[in-house]
Amino acid sequence: MRIFLVLTTLLQLAISPALAQTPPQSAASRADALSLEQKTKISEMITKKTPPLAASSFSIAVDSVVPADIEVHALPAEAEKLAPELRGLGYVVIEELVALVDARTRKVEIVIPRWQAQ
Repeated sequence: MRIFLVLTTLLQLAISPALAQTPPQSAASRADALSLEQKTKISEMITKKTPPLAASSFSIAVDSVVPADIEVHALPAEAEKLAPELRGLGYVVIEELVALVDARTRKVEIVIPRWQAQ
C-alpha cells in the first residue's frame, strides 16, 4: 500500500507541471481560429474606419514587429464582439493589407487583405 501511495505521489508531481503549462496561442492558430466571414467583416470595419498608410520600409508579415513610428490603432469593439479571441490586439493598415498586431509587443499576429463592403 505504501508503494502505491509513493508511486501515485511521484506520478502527480511529474504530471502537474506539464498540465499547468498551457502553451500560448500561436499566430497561426489565432488566424486559423477565425472564419473567412469573420476576417472579411473585421477587414471591412477597419477599412471603413482607417485609411491605409502608403508603402513604407516596413513589410507586413506574421511575426514581424511594427516600427515605433507607425501608429497601432485599437481594434474596434465590434470586431472584438465578433471574434473575442482578438482581445488585446490592435491593427495597422498598409496599402492593401490589414495587420492585426499584439498591442503590447507590436508583433504582427494575423495578416488579412483589406475588404470594402459592396
